[in-house]
Amino acid sequence: MASEDYVLLKNGYLVDGTGSPGYTGDLLIKGRQIESVSSEPIESECRTIDCTGKVIAPGFIDMHSHMDWILPIPGREDLKSPFTAQGCTTMVTGNCGFSSIGIKEDSRFKDLISLGGESHYAITWHELEGFTDHLNMTGLSHNMITQAGHGTSRASVRGFSADPMNRDEMAEMLRLLEQSMDQGAIGVSFGLGYEPGIFASKEEITEIAVLVAKKDKLITVHGRAYSALSAAYEVTDDGTPHNVLSLQEMIDIALETGVRVQYSHLMFAGSNSHHTYRQCLDVLDEARRQGADIMTDTYPYHCGNSVINVILSPWFLAELPANYRNSNALNRLEGEMNLMSEVLGFGFDDIQISNASHPELNQFNGLFISEISEQLGISPFEVVMKFSELTSGRAGVLNHNYGNMEITDTLIKHPDCLFMTDAVVSPGGGVQNPATYGTFPLFLQYARDRNLLSVEAAVHKMTGASAERFQIKDRGLLRKGLAADITVFDHNTIKDNCTVHDTDQSPDGIEAVFINGQQVQSMGQVDGSINAGQVVR
Repeated sequence: MASEDYVLLKNGYLVDGTGSPGYTGDLLIKGRQIESVSSEPIESECRTIDCTGKVIAPGFIDMHSHMDWILPIPGREDLKSPFTAQGCTTMVTGNCGFSSIGIKEDSRFKDLISLGGESHYAITWHELEGFTDHLNMTGLSHNMITQAGHGTSRASVRGFSADPMNRDEMAEMLRLLEQSMDQGAIGVSFGLGYEPGIFASKEEITEIAVLVAKKDKLITVHGRAYSALSAAYEVTDDGTPHNVLSLQEMIDIALETGVRVQYSHLMFAGSNSHHTYRQCLDVLDEARRQGADIMTDTYPYHCGNSVINVILSPWFLAELPANYRNSNALNRLEGEMNLMSEVLGFGFDDIQISNASHPELNQFNGLFISEISEQLGISPFEVVMKFSELTSGRAGVLNHNYGNMEITDTLIKHPDCLFMTDAVVSPGGGVQNPATYGTFPLFLQYARDRNLLSVEAAVHKMTGASAERFQIKDRGLLRKGLAADITVFDHNTIKDNCTVHDTDQSPDGIEAVFINGQQVQSMGQVDGSINAGQVVR
């Protein structure tokens, strides 16, 4: 192999992704793989990068991403480069029940298959093989791993109907999910806070869990409730918070079926829900003691992407669009939302329109519901209904007040909590999720400045631990023969630069990024023209 196929990273602090203590040494890249990792000097007549004073780590794995709705778009490096700039090399996609695979062929509900109302490429396939062919043709900026979305498969079979699935529909959905896993999907994701997953019974979820366990795969779950009170459950006699009930529902399924569960983005919507984090973590810890294979994950911000309909009650969603004209239903829903705002400490001041994706409403991108209410001279509830109806419930929002620093610190340190972005760049403009730009640097910044984790432990969570959780065999560690996905950073200066109002700022401290042996970032500059990624199965 010619010398130009080799790159030597010299004199760096090697943090191998296992959590073990780091050490100073060299790493040699040969083509697409790691050729050698050593505490002794490696001599090679090739391009050499001096990494003195810098950390050499595995490329960061975003184990909960929605970039499968962006990566297939030809070009548009501006939408993909922010992830490279923060050190991300691999994305686990198909989350929250939404995927681009597992679609019933010739489905008449194909227009419902999108993320947040934004489908920026035509889905001309229906299974993973076709999706992979498309990605191989257009090129991939990052490595991509995908799940089959329960919501996607369900919607392709019977739309957003709230009625229970009949046996033929259930069999067809199970066939689609099984086919996806057989073709390489790593598992099945659920979006139990979104249509149509919100209508899935526990029995439906359990039947899918049995299938996934049989395949030795994993399920990821956007839970039914992330607040102390929600429309997903009745108020209990003992006052158990609804987010605890939501977590316990998945624990019960994990214990019953033996399926591995990743409970996605543990968050606590509303200031009056924040205190429930201790109860949720106690329930999680007890479940693991009982033998449930369940973990969770987090991002370091107190806001998160969603769509406008996530705040609406299941009973209201079940009768759309008719309920938009039903005065009794509207009065009932408004009463519920006002009550929940008072009880939860989460209201219209916390909901920011990130991208309405509608020509009449895009002028309000970046504003909070309460601000739009003042501009239009209508109630905040009427604003929500307007955005819900005109966008078919898919207007993008950033929901704020999802936590506080006490919660963030605790989750960062918790042994069964991994790191992720839960983010996607919006091609239509508007306000971006800061997680798109600064998640991994901010985790490292908090771990360092708040003395939460060693650099080895922090890197482990975003590399080796994530690879192990999703059974990614050839990434996540600095080891001879594995893929040369590598991130070099300055542990002393790495930091996030996003603010509440400037949410699209590049971080400091990422020195170099390699994907499959190709350098795609150098000293803060991303070369977005390089398609170094691949579909990983």
